[in-house]
Amino acid sequence: MSSYVPLWCKSHFSLLEGASHPEELIAEARRLGLSALALTDRDGMYGVVRAHSKARECGVRLIVGAQVTLSDSSVIILLVQNRQGHANLCQLLTKGRLRSPKGQSFVTWEEVCAHAEGLLALWGGGHSLLIRGGDPTSIALLLREAFGDRLYAMAARHRRAEEVQQELSLRQHAGHYQLPLVAAVEVLYHTAARRPLQDVLTCVRHGVTVSTAGRLIKPNAEYALLSPAAFAARFANDPAAVARTEEVASRCTFSLTELRYRYPLERLPDGTSAAQWLRQLTVNGARQRYNNAIPAEVYTQIERELTLITELEYEGYFLTMHEVVEFCRRQNILCQGRGSAANSAVCYCLGITAIDPVRMGLLFERFLSRERAEPPDIDLDIAHERREEVIQYVYAKYQRSHAAMVANVIRYRPRSAVRDIGKVLGIPETTLGRVTKLLGPYGAVQEEALTQAGLDPSLPVHRHLLRLSNEVLDCPRHLSIHPGGFLLGHEPVHTLVPIENATMPERTVIQWDKDDLETLGLFKVDLLGLGALSQLDRCFSLLRQHYGVTLSLATIPPMIPRHSP
Repeated sequence: MSSYVPLWCKSHFSLLEGASHPEELIAEARRLGLSALALTDRDGMYGVVRAHSKARECGVRLIVGAQVTLSDSSVIILLVQNRQGHANLCQLLTKGRLRSPKGQSFVTWEEVCAHAEGLLALWGGGHSLLIRGGDPTSIALLLREAFGDRLYAMAARHRRAEEVQQELSLRQHAGHYQLPLVAAVEVLYHTAARRPLQDVLTCVRHGVTVSTAGRLIKPNAEYALLSPAAFAARFANDPAAVARTEEVASRCTFSLTELRYRYPLERLPDGTSAAQWLRQLTVNGARQRYNNAIPAEVYTQIERELTLITELEYEGYFLTMHEVVEFCRRQNILCQGRGSAANSAVCYCLGITAIDPVRMGLLFERFLSRERAEPPDIDLDIAHERREEVIQYVYAKYQRSHAAMVANVIRYRPRSAVRDIGKVLGIPETTLGRVTKLLGPYGAVQEEALTQAGLDPSLPVHRHLLRLSNEVLDCPRHLSIHPGGFLLGHEPVHTLVPIENATMPERTVIQWDKDDLETLGLFKVDLLGLGALSQLDRCFSLLRQHYGVTLSLATIPPMIPRHSP
């Protein structure tokens, strides 16, 4: 029995649409004996890093792609062939997201064609203007000219009556424009048992109840990942279209391992390398810290740290943190590096931290070591009332194309699960409120909580509430912003990952979270708000005003002399 490759798969990261985690799709593909799978979430690449990690573990080849929404509400499936295609898809999705309200995206057909290099296009599938009664001529000509032999007509079958006429129309157009036909199923879950979850997620997304959803929810459970035998049976009259899925897959050779990230370098004096400039700043800072008399052991430690930083090519990261700290100093914004960065003499001399690690006998390798091969992670705490000034400074310095905040994926927890699932099941909000008061922030939704709130778990609607609430736990609900993490890039960030608007004004966010960045070895700059620093800043001001005492975080003595009022 010949196999096939699923080319149109959506995960939980098609937010409130897909009903399986990326890892579940990959694991099921492996169980079914599939060699590859294309993850094509709606207008995004939110889940590709997780899928990439699982695919490498399972020996399944991941094809990176996306379902892209057009301004006429049509969609097209774009699959990445190579590194240039990945950059083009990221840029296209960024265009669509940045011009749209939060959670939405649209691009034009002309923009799709302008970003066609390195991409393969699947047109059709029941969502395209091609098969919805519109005039396809101009669009077909645009796509054909832009994609050439990388354009396919996609026939999707889900055992729906209307698909017969749709596919007939598709085949006529494909023949007219000489487009090869490829078979597909729109995969929304890794197993048909997730169909009820997909229904309720769709209702949450559209703000309707299950009883009023109508045609918004799918009419059957034929949107699962199929075995090779089941897929071949569904397209028994067109084995060539089935075989063509493997042809398409073979043309998409890109892997996320090909991403090469370069940290942006600060503007340097003419002819000065990053390593030289970092050394100069560090030595100058050491002179200030030690009153022009750098102890021998400190100088030795600085040299050891700079050697490793240069070897690992992390100079740009330290220069950026120094520049941010200098901005805060110029603007009288209190800031302080936290955590293991305090173990670094370089950080101390650059003013990033305020504790002398040599005097304290702290171990530098806890912060950075050759053996761990992990990027340095400096969390910079900032007086919380003025953090936004620093964030906007970073945006202004690096520009929106080269700086975006890191995402924080908001996932379902027991209370939010019961609220959302119960609402779409038509359960009164007052009843749901009683249940949520009995739930903790984590863990499963227990039947006991429903019983104590006056619900009867033997009733179908309450039984569904219990089962689906637990099933949806840990599923992504929406995207938020990391408390202060930035991704900065030497090249535009949108060539690595799509960027979109955050809910907060003047904020843009990438589609990956901190764990994704760590998996790919990308740096983030953490600028965190801390209320305690605001209070310390007020204390320093009072000491200056009333006692003439000038202190900083680095010069606080073990005991402050008592002053008479």
